[in-house]
Order: sequence, then structure tokens, then C-alpha cells
Amino acid sequence: MLKSKLNVNRRDLIKTAFVLSAANVIPSQMSFGEESAENSHKAKVVVVGGGYGGVSFAIALKKANRDIDVILIEKNPFFVSCPMSNLYLTDLFDFSNLCYPYNNLTVKYGIKVINDTVENVDLDKKTVHLKNAKINYDFLILSPGIDYDVDENLENFFINYPPAFKPGQEHLFLKKLLSEFESGDIVISVPSYPYRCPPAPYERAALILNYLKRRNLKAKLYFIDANERPVINSEGFMKSYYEQYKNYAEYITGTYVKEVDYKNKVVKTTNGNFKFDLANVIPPMKASKLLEKIGLIENGQKWVEVDPFTFESKVPNVFVIGDSARTFLPKSAFGANMQGKIVANIVNERVTGKKSKYEELLMVVCYSMVSDKEAVMSETSFKIDRAKNIVTTIHREDNTPKETNVKRYNEWAKGLWREMFG
Repeated sequence: MLKSKLNVNRRDLIKTAFVLSAANVIPSQMSFGEESAENSHKAKVVVVGGGYGGVSFAIALKKANRDIDVILIEKNPFFVSCPMSNLYLTDLFDFSNLCYPYNNLTVKYGIKVINDTVENVDLDKKTVHLKNAKINYDFLILSPGIDYDVDENLENFFINYPPAFKPGQEHLFLKKLLSEFESGDIVISVPSYPYRCPPAPYERAALILNYLKRRNLKAKLYFIDANERPVINSEGFMKSYYEQYKNYAEYITGTYVKEVDYKNKVVKTTNGNFKFDLANVIPPMKASKLLEKIGLIENGQKWVEVDPFTFESKVPNVFVIGDSARTFLPKSAFGANMQGKIVANIVNERVTGKKSKYEELLMVVCYSMVSDKEAVMSETSFKIDRAKNIVTTIHREDNTPKETNVKRYNEWAKGLWREMFG
């Protein structure tokens, strides 16, 4: 059952409004589409998307070469982090701590930030079309994130029960629903991999179970997983579901969501039907629709095919990084951060004609909470042999829930945010 009247935490909204007021980005009416003549001696790089990939690229390129003209286009007025958002949903983290204004990118690095939506890209004319402006480029970095791969008839369902795998308002509304929940059945589903952030659905299920247990609520969570087991930290998550939350959780594997009866509140699956009082159906995902519109996705593919070592698309000097690209790196914040730095080196090398030193060993670290006090972790390294076009992967997991991992989790996130926003 849901309470009839309860709003999103007022403190969160006040803090969010404060952050929004501080996000002094440049509106598109003041864009830089007309300045190519003045700065014709500079290489112009346009970045679409101000998430982990786009921001990391822009900063890394400016650190390498202050003379390159970098313009970042982002439709949202301020950055909101998906990593750590599951903690916000379950009262373990303030929403305002996930938010950062983009203006520091301009002040500290000279990155020009435009708050607008990209409507199209003319790849032949090297022009990005916004609602109110056009911007020419020499290099284009596309990091627009993901879209949900769902039928239009589910639109109303996802408005009322958001997946919360896109940062911002979806998390605010899902938090409201969870805050209103008093008793009953919760259904969470996980699509088959790949999707954004491999451990995130499993962490969310564990933290919602912990939330129910902390409040001693009369509830049952049905966790429907299209995969046969958690795709990462399997041992740690399953131990938590079956030991810490055995009275609250039913974990159902190898099961796909076929349909959602929104009116009668029933999730229909390949393994039976599940009634719900609260639902968090996480749908299959695909690359941003923008990339299909401009012709970078073909033949019914879900992700953009890129060069595995440079992340360059089929169009020269057009790169796709982050979750929209099919790469050897996971679809995660850390993966996008790594891709951004690699592509920054490549672009600078092409602009200057000087060889850059590439990192031949990349590492991606993920932490996941399994309770309000303990977390598990995984670490994956990618050894790159460019001569042989081979990537060797070494994966390590710590599936013993530890308080020390929670501390490292916080330090990991704050380190990324500090690197990106100062």
C-alpha cells in the first residue's frame, strides 16, 4: 500500500533548486556558432552529452591542450550522478550531493557549456543542429547516454513507475514512491545484459530490502532477473538476498518481463504473473535515439559499433563514448571516464601531430552496497596490446560484505566528482 499524501523530501528539493540556480551554463541563444571566423586557427571540438564520458573527455583534452576550442552541449541544467543514487533512494545519501553545476568547467578549464538539446547532426557538413543555433566542428564526441528499449504502450507505466536509470527526475519520483510505501508487494526486474551499470539493479534490490527491514515494514520483494544469476558480484549479492533478507526477498532468475498490466498492477513474465503495489521494472536499453537519427546505428543494432581501441565511429573524427558505444569496457561511469581520457589523447595527437602516450593498462572499479553498512566490490583490468589488437581482461571480486568497502565506495565517488568538477 502507498500513503495517499507524501511528497519528495522538501530538503532535497530546496537543495536541488539551489544547485540549479548555480548552474550558470550558456543558453543556446548565446552559442558559438558564429565564432569560427574569429577562432579559425583553433581546432573546434564539440562534445554532445555532459555525463561522465563527455565531461571527462572535455577536461582531459583541455588539460592536454588549452588552445583547442571545446564546446560541451548538455540538455540538463546541471550534472546528476547515477552512481550513488541507489543510496539516495534508500535514505543513505542526500540528492544534492549527487548534483554539480557545469559552470566550473568554464571557469577552471575554459570549456564552453551550452544548455540545449541537440536535434540533429549533419555528419557531411560537420554541423550540430540545436533548437536555436548551429555549431560547426572539426571533431565530434558523442556521449549522449542510453534510451529505454520499450514499446510506446508502456509510456504511461514508466511515467508513473520510472526505471530511474537516467539521472535526475526519475530518481526523485521513484524516491517519492518508495517513501510513500507502507506495505505490500514490490516487483523489481533486471533485463538481460548489456545495460547501464552492471551491478546497479542488484545493489538497488539489496538496498530496498535493507530499507524495508530497517523500517520493519510488512512487505515482500519479488526480484525478477532475466539473467541466471547476478552478472557481477554474484556470490555477494545472492548471499545477501538469501541470508540477510530471506524474509523479505524472492529472487527469480532466468525470467523475462513479457507485459505490464498497468491498470491491474500486474507484471507478466515468462515464469508467472506478479501483482505489485510498487514496481521498478528496469527495461532493456539501447543507445540514444539521436545516434540512430544521424545514421550511426544500422541494421537494427542497439549500440554504435566503434573501433575497439580508439572509439571512433565509421565517420572519421566522430567518436562515440560512454554507454551508447559497443566496447570492451563496461557500461559504467568509470568506463565512460576511461574512454573520455583515451579519446582526448587521440584528438590531441591528431590536432598537434605529436604522438601521445597511451595507457596500456586500464582499470575499472565498482563498489556495491548490500546493506546500509556493508559493500562488496569488483575490479577489472584491461591490458591492451595494440600491435596484436588484443584486449586481455583480468577480473577480481571481493564478495565479503565489509564496512571498509563502504568507505572506499564513498572515496571512489568523491574522487571522480572532484576530478570532474573540482
